[in-house]
Amino acid sequence: MQVGHAALAAVIASYAPEITGVTGGPVVEAFSWEAVIVVFLAHFLPNFDVVPIRLGLAKDSFHCTWSHTFLFAILVGALLLPINPSWSFLAFVSLILHYLADSPSSVGLPLLLPFSKKRFSCYLWADTGHSGWFSFKGTYMQSWTWFLEGGMFLVLLVRAYQEGVFPFA
Repeated sequence: MQVGHAALAAVIASYAPEITGVTGGPVVEAFSWEAVIVVFLAHFLPNFDVVPIRLGLAKDSFHCTWSHTFLFAILVGALLLPINPSWSFLAFVSLILHYLADSPSSVGLPLLLPFSKKRFSCYLWADTGHSGWFSFKGTYMQSWTWFLEGGMFLVLLVRAYQEGVFPFA
């Protein structure tokens, strides 16, 4: 999933009141700037593991390792907890749903590192790499990508309609 990550992050931001209402912290409004910024930063955080790869500090196999584990999601949530419990819970949910969105790729995710190196995957599409034009083009030559990402954009439109935001304001 590539572009679909943006749609999924926006959908998560649309559910911010429901997600943050259970934390005991301040309730974050749906589609608010606060929700959008926290969710998008957290949702895309695991993919920043390509930075050391691009800098030549890590091998390509580093992508989808430590940043794609439950341990990473727990650590990010724990780091944000003293700052803002609502942000902590939004970030945790965003990370878990990022992993779910990545799970159809054949590369698999080592969700249980460091306890297990087993990679989990639904194998709906072949991995085409972590970044660049070849990866992008290869991803969108596969039908499941269009089906799942199209569905996520449809859910986003429904949520925008329900919340009365652009383009339904």
